[in-house]
Amino acid sequence: MDKTTAPELENTALEQEFSEINLEKELHETLINAVDDPLFLINGSGILLKANAAAMERYGFQKEDLFHGSIWERLTASVAKEWQEEIAKVIRKRSGSRFQFDHNQRIKELLIWPAFDAKGRLSAFTLMEKDITRHIRALERHNLFQEETPCTNQQMLHASTLINLGTLVAGMAHEISNPNAFIMTNAPLLQRLWTDLLETMDDRLEQAEIQAGGFTYQDIRETIPKLLQGINDGASRIDIIVKSLRSFSRPDPCGAFTPVCLNTVVKTALLFLNNEIRKSTSHFSTALDKALPSVAGIPQRLEQVVINLLLNACQALTRPDREIILATSTRNTTVILTVTDEGCGIEQDNLDRIYEPFFTTKTDIKGTGLGLSITKKIVKEHHGWIEFQSEPGLGTRVTVGFPAMKGE
Repeated sequence: MDKTTAPELENTALEQEFSEINLEKELHETLINAVDDPLFLINGSGILLKANAAAMERYGFQKEDLFHGSIWERLTASVAKEWQEEIAKVIRKRSGSRFQFDHNQRIKELLIWPAFDAKGRLSAFTLMEKDITRHIRALERHNLFQEETPCTNQQMLHASTLINLGTLVAGMAHEISNPNAFIMTNAPLLQRLWTDLLETMDDRLEQAEIQAGGFTYQDIRETIPKLLQGINDGASRIDIIVKSLRSFSRPDPCGAFTPVCLNTVVKTALLFLNNEIRKSTSHFSTALDKALPSVAGIPQRLEQVVINLLLNACQALTRPDREIILATSTRNTTVILTVTDEGCGIEQDNLDRIYEPFFTTKTDIKGTGLGLSITKKIVKEHHGWIEFQSEPGLGTRVTVGFPAMKGE
């Protein structure tokens, strides 16, 4: 028979209740200390009633400060005033609130919850301070990106179009080369046939006084060789352009440097831009140093440099009577390329940004802002340097230098 007395039972119940209270307290302590942000409870006078570890460390409180230390003493006067004004709003509304404030060059957010006693009276305030600097900065960057996105998307779309156009041009070059091969084969054959025909029939045809297409025989005799030579020369030119297009669109995948004559690079680039130059200016000239030493490089990449610089020069011209001069020269052990134009020039503020990807002063569809960024990258790959000199309204001179190969 259980002889446990009533006092013993009461003590056991009290011990169990006390144990449960301690467990609940420990769980409560663990919970609030698990919060990384400062979390604390204050009364209406700002006296600290409870705080988690983060709040104790943040404001330098000790355990003995509980129920004695004031939070207002740990804040700057301006921050304390902001907090007190917000707490006054909470008292009037009898509901929670949050607001942002600046402290030590950081952006903070304070969350305030009112605490009521059993009779519904406002007795304390729970405060949580959060550092939201990173979130605000990220939001600012996002908003800035959103503002710039329409322009960037347009530029990216244009760049993507140019890439696709390059692929299309390479395919067209292949398609053009096939019928051109027939022309190149047959045009010389026609020339030989005409030459042989004249040797055997010239006298008889001349005596017959033949006319064809409104031409007399003498006219035909003089015109047909010129036409056949024109066809042959045109086909040869097409062949050179097609081969250059293929080479330009499919550079050496190994990227091996070989001796390159910059004059040859310039001449190949001019094949691509002949029409663009003619449309832009009636005063284009070259001054190529015939004794130019070779440079180590990849021809197609160097062609891209010349093409980009010449295109910029063409697009900078405001009238066709403005001049562009392309020159090569040697300065000590450096091979120099210069492109000078009498175009609109570049403002100093813009001159500092010309190599930035997607930066362009060309508001129309001409500019993607990638040309000079790519140009600088290629020049650096070839251990070279590039310099711009420009005066708004007067023009621009671009100077590019590459180290000459030793022994040249």
